[in-house]
Amino acid sequence: MSDSRTALLDAAAEEFARTGLHGTRVQAIVKRAGVNERMIYHHFGSKEGLYAAVIDEQRAALGSDWAPVLDRAATLDPYEGMRTAFASFFDILRARPRLLALMMHESLSGTRLLSLPTADQLPKTIRELYERGQHEGTFRADCPFEIAYATAMGALVALQIFAPRFAAVSESGAPALRDRVLGQLLDGMTGPVSGR
Repeated sequence: MSDSRTALLDAAAEEFARTGLHGTRVQAIVKRAGVNERMIYHHFGSKEGLYAAVIDEQRAALGSDWAPVLDRAATLDPYEGMRTAFASFFDILRARPRLLALMMHESLSGTRLLSLPTADQLPKTIRELYERGQHEGTFRADCPFEIAYATAMGALVALQIFAPRFAAVSESGAPALRDRVLGQLLDGMTGPVSGR
């Protein structure tokens, strides 16, 4: 990857995370990157092309960080495997504040370049782990994987945003708060079948 392309991706990730696609000015990106404005059009075609490349890069980095943990989680019993997978997602996202900010801008602006996965695109490893847990009686049979996954992801993303406001709840910091939330989520997946 060329130095100007790398510099632009890094600078743009920072600027887009701060002000979103529509609020970011090309001049701010090139000033931060220390390159000529023409390089955006040379490498990416447009500001929107640069934004899409930033989204792709951020998503790929999260996926490559998460993949080995998912492989390890698949070898554990279902409850511990799900805990491991979701805890690592929280930690990886926490270490990538730009991605979280980009997700929030996407959600609020309606840009939709950071498309959410469809049910068939959810991580196969976690699906198989959850379904194994259902088969073994660890997880509730009446809660489809897609609902469990969406609930967990929604809670973990929201926790990133609200964790600083809950400092009084968990003086041990974000990891302890993460573990409390995961415990509540997973215990809900293992609880009695609804309607009983």
